[in-house]
Amino acid sequence: MSEQIRIRLIAKEGGNEAELFHDRNRTLLHTLREGGISLPSLCDALGKCGRCLVRFCGYAPLPTPSDRALLRPEQLRNGYRLACMARPVKDCKVETAFAEERRMDILTASSTVDRPARGGECKKNGGRKDIKADAIADIGTTTIAMQMVEAGSGCILDTFTCLNPQRIYGMDVISRIRAGMEGNGEVLQKLVRNALEDGIRKMVKNVEDGGVCRLECIFLSANTVMGHLFMGYPVETLGKSPFMPMHIKRDGLDWLGAPAVLVPGISAFVGGDIVSGLYACGLCGHQGNGKWLFLDLGTNAEMVMGNGDRIAATAAAAGPAFEGRGGEGIAGAERISAIAALLDQGIVDETGLMADPYFETGIERIIKREGRTGIKVKICQEDIRDIQMAKAAIRAGIHFLMEHLAVEGYEEIERVYIAGGFGFYLDKKAAARIGLIPYEWAEKAKTVGNTSLAGVRLLERERVKQGGGNILEWDVWDDLERFAGKAEVFQLAEEPGFDKVYVDFMNFDVWQY
Repeated sequence: MSEQIRIRLIAKEGGNEAELFHDRNRTLLHTLREGGISLPSLCDALGKCGRCLVRFCGYAPLPTPSDRALLRPEQLRNGYRLACMARPVKDCKVETAFAEERRMDILTASSTVDRPARGGECKKNGGRKDIKADAIADIGTTTIAMQMVEAGSGCILDTFTCLNPQRIYGMDVISRIRAGMEGNGEVLQKLVRNALEDGIRKMVKNVEDGGVCRLECIFLSANTVMGHLFMGYPVETLGKSPFMPMHIKRDGLDWLGAPAVLVPGISAFVGGDIVSGLYACGLCGHQGNGKWLFLDLGTNAEMVMGNGDRIAATAAAAGPAFEGRGGEGIAGAERISAIAALLDQGIVDETGLMADPYFETGIERIIKREGRTGIKVKICQEDIRDIQMAKAAIRAGIHFLMEHLAVEGYEEIERVYIAGGFGFYLDKKAAARIGLIPYEWAEKAKTVGNTSLAGVRLLERERVKQGGGNILEWDVWDDLERFAGKAEVFQLAEEPGFDKVYVDFMNFDVWQY
């Protein structure tokens, strides 16, 4: 008997239909992904987030323990199941019922004002009929940010952002590595390339405005895993010790009729996006003198420290703690502020325990930011534990960076750069209050925004110095590769005494601001 069955899929919005062939030995989620169906997922198909909801119109498979844990009895009776758990065995009709993804503000701005792009923002074509432009892109695990800039001047002509469509295979780099190892590398490559191509074509169309926009070059910044998936490289060596990338230096190809270059990286988990960010902050040359820390906060927190003579780099798994939980629309920065306030009010103690009756019910707070409307944040005990584990990992990383470079006290660090979308909105005093950063850095830390995109915008301007030519042969890439090669990279969890240091940083700091 054939293992293939037919599934008639009906989209919740628009009522569009598709027919998919399903292998009964696999989950419905696998078939949806192969069919190019984009769906939200936060748990890497482990049946924990409940976002891949579908409804079987007859012949629903028996509920799994995950279905029973996350769905109401009436939903189960009406044929609702989790696609990541469901294994249909007969031809059937299935309706999508995916949870709506929260709207995400994708940051393109950077406050690295000491090295601004010449000309800044400018009008699309100013009446010109022929525009030479370069495309720049920051390929993140969760989001993609792109800009079209005037060739050589760095003048921003247009901006495009979107969620990374690879997220249907999971929200972090580990899940993407796993998906690649399971034979989905070509699909992942196609997803990200299609998203970039769509964005570039839309920007070109917007910039032309009756004229002609000629795409000259494409500059790409990405973490190592995203870079490998874009280029089509195997990711197996990134997922197991000793975590060696297949290619970490400058990389390029002819794509969309133009030469494209990928910024070199440092290691498997400290990639070209970090090198681009360091370049944007002026830390790759003589301006990198003194003692400094560059910290990019996200699902994977990368950190690089310099002491004037040496640099060291590592990464810590922060998980989703800084990005909010599921579809509640809670911004990570507001969660930090809310927890800091609860500490000051005595509702949360230094161990992270919430006082009665909030331990069971949680508590809501309105957090306001300058220039932003107030956001209602509900904090529960699980939120606090997530933040504690993430901040303990980051503080352990800072601890061992200082140890590697013989930096004895926090006050010795002269400059602290906090990059990324989460860091851009972070209240630095609240971050110090919960111990995410040492209190000595509450005033000196500088939030610098999307430095990955800012860095490639500055690198694009090198065409003026280099006089064009083959972009892969520019001297700047040699400089960046020498800089990256100097980094002393270590795996945080393999450091002697890591477990003790990690636990020591779990508690919240006791000072108040």
